[in-house]
Amino acid sequence: MIKPKEIVFKIDEFPHVSETFIVAQVVTAIKLDYDVQIIAKKVLGVENSLRSSLVDEYDLRNKIVLEDYKIPQNKFVRFFKWICVLALNIKHIKNILNFYKEQPKFSFTWLFQWVFFKQFNNAAFVHIQYGTNSKPLDAIKKAGGFKPPIIVTFHGHDAFFPINGYIPNNGYYNNLFEVADLITANTSYLANKILELGCPKNLLFTVPVSVDTNFFYPPTNKKKLKGSLKLITVGRLNKVKGHKYCIEVVRQLNNLGLDVTLTIIGEGPERKFLENLIIDYGIEDKVFLIGKESPIGVRELLWQHDVYLLTAVPLPDSRRETQGLATLEAQACGLPAVVFDSGGVKYTVKDKYSGFVCKEYDVKTVIEKIVTLIKDPNLINKLGHNAVIFVKNEFSQEVINERWKLIYERIINNAK
Repeated sequence: MIKPKEIVFKIDEFPHVSETFIVAQVVTAIKLDYDVQIIAKKVLGVENSLRSSLVDEYDLRNKIVLEDYKIPQNKFVRFFKWICVLALNIKHIKNILNFYKEQPKFSFTWLFQWVFFKQFNNAAFVHIQYGTNSKPLDAIKKAGGFKPPIIVTFHGHDAFFPINGYIPNNGYYNNLFEVADLITANTSYLANKILELGCPKNLLFTVPVSVDTNFFYPPTNKKKLKGSLKLITVGRLNKVKGHKYCIEVVRQLNNLGLDVTLTIIGEGPERKFLENLIIDYGIEDKVFLIGKESPIGVRELLWQHDVYLLTAVPLPDSRRETQGLATLEAQACGLPAVVFDSGGVKYTVKDKYSGFVCKEYDVKTVIEKIVTLIKDPNLINKLGHNAVIFVKNEFSQEVINERWKLIYERIINNAK
């Protein structure tokens, strides 16, 4: 039985291999004194989670309900069980039939799905992570077979069609936008993309992903800049991150006779291309691809560097970075950030206060800003100091958790 103040989170896999904000969101709800259950299609080993300590601390594994509809493999057994399940739920036949009408074709699966989600019918509300995970609950809700309010948080790729390269926009989110009680996005950039998909404006709120400023904070014994300027960037080696422009910046700065290095943290499909680019430029001693790091490893490396660099650019489908959490984590560690104004990245840096925001592809201006920092090390310290304040005031867990507290309370009060 679901308790009156219990949140049900619906996600794809848990703990997520790379997207640590999923774990952080669940922990936020627990800190706000909600009981939590987590519906997950796939359960991974804790050792794969970059937030494994939080998974253990809050006993999250024991809060997981596997999204298993228990459909028999044998088609005859499946048919017999379907008849039995239908008989047991005959008083809900109207809702079940409405749910079936929402489907493109008949399948025994739909009834088993309906029964699975029925067990959460007494939850205070359901908070779905990623718009794609709203299936099939959006159709069940529309059919009248699900009572709790629904919050859906979009994170980026789920707002750009074709999603994952194959899901078309043929009214994909129509049911969701009709039945959802609240839709959230992490930046105004993503919010505008969701509005373009047909989301009612009154449903949409912008809530950034928070930064744990108790974990990401400036070192107490930061050394003053001496010798080379050490740039750093963190993120999956994907074209949207624009790593090749970071490397181009370093090449040109060194051609100017300036001693600048770049550390790239992350792994991904662009690795071989970037390795070859570094070799072609002859700057193997200036640019270092060090692969994936743990959160502690990322923090240690941020402390050892001077400036954070993110030259994110659009993908061919025009999709851009929706927030850029690593940029905020770097600023929380006292690094000024120099970034392209791509997508939601512009909202994570306060231009001329915590760093510099340059136009997309404008490598020349990025170089000019970095030269300015090299010539004035005190400016690095000033911007870095401001960056810590900026992140703490706008993006810290304490600030964002307060926003979620108000949102959750509003949803519950509106449902009464």
